[in-house]
Amino acid sequence: MAKKCIICGKKAEYQIKDSADFYCQECAEENFADLTLLVKVEEEAQRLKEYLKEKMGDLEQDEEELDKYIQDDSVRNN
Repeated sequence: MAKKCIICGKKAEYQIKDSADFYCQECAEENFADLTLLVKVEEEAQRLKEYLKEKMGDLEQDEEELDKYIQDDSVRNN
């Protein structure tokens, strides 16, 4: 889903970090003296994607460890 500029409604290219405030190139330049204070929407989306991949990997690892624990426990109890 494409993010929209909160001022003019055009496609957003920038975002205030950790907020839902998005800006197109023109509005960002107009309203912020230093664009390095903002993050690129694509970069933020990529960062979030990597974070989710990492968490999904952790979840899969936890499930594998739980399965192994259950198998080991059932062997000990028999």
